[in-house]
Amino acid sequence: MTLSEPTHAEQTFFAVMERNDEPRDVWDLNLPEKILDPRETVIDVKVGDTTSDTNPLLIATDRRVLLAKEGAIRSWRVLKEAPAAEVVGVDYKRTLLSGKLRVHLRDGSAITLTTATKDHAERFVATIQDLLEGAQRPRR
Repeated sequence: MTLSEPTHAEQTFFAVMERNDEPRDVWDLNLPEKILDPRETVIDVKVGDTTSDTNPLLIATDRRVLLAKEGAIRSWRVLKEAPAAEVVGVDYKRTLLSGKLRVHLRDGSAITLTTATKDHAERFVATIQDLLEGAQRPRR
């Protein structure tokens, strides 16, 4: 976080991480300022299984879904992202040793995160499904 007032993105990212009780790494403290717009609202975060020295993060915001990974020297890079309007579904499938959390996109592709924490993955799925159902309801 910055020394000034935390941005909306920082506030919502850390609130979600705290509420979800996902594993934390001291290096994710600068993630919001590195890859999120200060005005983005973080809706949910899913921490993936360790790949090399870092845990990838699947992040859902009010604007997009992105898969990010810590890079060298406290930097973050976005591996894949899609606008929220392109998300058409989400699912979690157990595999022999872990599982695959997939956010399905309108073009038929998916943003995929490997994770063994079924309860956290199912929470992420439920959150995204609720948002998708809410977006489909007619407005009054």
